[in-house]
Amino acid sequence: MPMPLKKDAIYFPAFLMDLGTSSAILGVTFLASKLGASSLTIGVMASINTILYVFSCQIFGRLSDSISRKRLTQIASLLFSILYLFIPFCKRLEYLIIFFPFTGIFLSAYWPAFEAWIGEFGGKRPLIRRVMMFNLSWTAGLMIGYAGGGFVYSLHTSAPFYFASIAAMLTCIIITFQPMKKEEFEYNVRAETKPNLEPDISLTIRFLYLSRVANFIGWLTLGVMRYIFPKLIYELNISPRIYGLLMLCQAGSQFFMFFILGLTNKWHYRFLPILITQILAFFCFAIIWFSPYPLLWAFALILFGFNTGMTYFSSMYYSLYGHLDLGGKTGWHESIIHSGVFFSTLIGGFLAKYVNLKAPYLFCAIIIILGIPFQLLILNKQVKQTKKL
Repeated sequence: MPMPLKKDAIYFPAFLMDLGTSSAILGVTFLASKLGASSLTIGVMASINTILYVFSCQIFGRLSDSISRKRLTQIASLLFSILYLFIPFCKRLEYLIIFFPFTGIFLSAYWPAFEAWIGEFGGKRPLIRRVMMFNLSWTAGLMIGYAGGGFVYSLHTSAPFYFASIAAMLTCIIITFQPMKKEEFEYNVRAETKPNLEPDISLTIRFLYLSRVANFIGWLTLGVMRYIFPKLIYELNISPRIYGLLMLCQAGSQFFMFFILGLTNKWHYRFLPILITQILAFFCFAIIWFSPYPLLWAFALILFGFNTGMTYFSSMYYSLYGHLDLGGKTGWHESIIHSGVFFSTLIGGFLAKYVNLKAPYLFCAIIIILGIPFQLLILNKQVKQTKKL
């Protein structure tokens, strides 16, 4: 029987998996462009992959509440590793279209189970700290993956896929050495609030719905940046390295936001921080739409990272706080944010092909503004309860 690693090692698979995933996504989008895919084709590919992820998260999230989360994450990371060993052999676009959607299935078996595992495997570390550690880990993986992915792709078009495969295999190995024991986590729920100020579960549910809406919009727009933005970079003859560095700006500010949110609970049950970061995201896409300069795009993506950091942390925290069906809640968390990616890749791909390459970014700016009134509608139903906290 393998000897367990230290408890903090549980966060390292999140780093490795997103390190590999970011490299894989970058590699697939540029490989698809090289094989002759249009913006619409890339959008459809990403959408099929994402819709499989959305529906499968519901299955595997609930499944992890009744069977071993460790076994699910082991098998999923192993299959992901095997998949990306074969992707470089796709010399025709049709083969890439067939194999790429399996990414969504394997990742849907991995992330909801892993996130629920974080929610119950923390000893006496408060939930907010565990969510912070988890978010910092996967974001660090994205930062390095995007920054290095462009350079790796420049060396060889197959390199990002082998890199992703190795990262997933290491993930499987580390998970194997983690203990399976489910720990008591009620302490961490009580530790999140001050005496006599613990919110009613209905208030938590209300903010869970609100944060899910904001996170849906945040990841709808992020889908455009991940899957459609590389096509704009490609058509403008900008190096893939620049794309990697631009996405590093977004991931870096997201990383910073996760760190700040993990240090304080002052943002709990407050809508203003979510509102402010969404306004920043609006300016991000307005800048990309108006400006042709990558340097300004870098500034815009820093603003955008604050938004994705705020909305994701909120949705994740309220999904794990005070619930027993953690797998079910994290399954919904993942399904909702990636359904945003699904719609954005379809709509963004269509706009880029039939309107112009900048149209998806105007769409993102508009959808952010349209989403705010709906969130206010959810908030206004709980104004009195919120004021007493």
